[in-house]
Amino acid sequence: MSYPEGTLWRSRVDGSERLQLTVAPMEVTVPRWSPDGSQIAFYVIGGAKQQRLYLIGADGGTPKAATSLDGGEMSAHWSPDGGSILYSDFPFFSATPGNVAVHRLDLKTQKIETLPGSEGYFAPTWSPDGRYATGMALDGQRIMLFDFKTNAWSELVKGWGLVRWSPDALYLYYLRYGPESAVMRVRMSDRQVEEVASLKGIRQAGRLAGLEFGLTPDGDPLVLRDVGTQEIYSLDWARQ
Repeated sequence: MSYPEGTLWRSRVDGSERLQLTVAPMEVTVPRWSPDGSQIAFYVIGGAKQQRLYLIGADGGTPKAATSLDGGEMSAHWSPDGGSILYSDFPFFSATPGNVAVHRLDLKTQKIETLPGSEGYFAPTWSPDGRYATGMALDGQRIMLFDFKTNAWSELVKGWGLVRWSPDALYLYYLRYGPESAVMRVRMSDRQVEEVASLKGIRQAGRLAGLEFGLTPDGDPLVLRDVGTQEIYSLDWARQ
């Protein structure tokens, strides 16, 4: 995504074959590649249809709404087979922020199901092995874990931040906010939490909550860093 404009681009890792996929006033956030690399799912935070899920081909074209709903959706995340998408209701700036849950959209049938017990959770992710999903609790204090085998939720870790799975699904990475900001991860086998990299002193940037965080295919953390300058001015003037 271009920053701060919010248009979506695609290129090779070396910067070649660069292609702009969306145009203003559509402001894109949280783009996700489909498992086969043919499509990108994202949601918009600007334009006529705000907080709405869209799909676009990797080679461009017209973005298409993922559902027939009239907005209020966020954070699309693909199933491992590419046939479904997890998403949640959009809790921010809503008259009823408590009415949120995690939903599964079947892209072929357009059938939407709500994950059992997901009321009060948002911004889901789907583990690469298909076993788990995550959701953020509205209280801002917990990352929750859904087990598709048991259809039950449990608290994975105390904390709150952008969440990403390692490609092998062995770890869940997240950003720790605050003065001791850092990239953290949870080992799924025993729920051991460790700090991966301190971000203290690094001015982060991004469109989602002012931050952006991802992982490379090898599992290395990526953050968007603000390398601009900030200055404070004082101005005295006399009224005429």
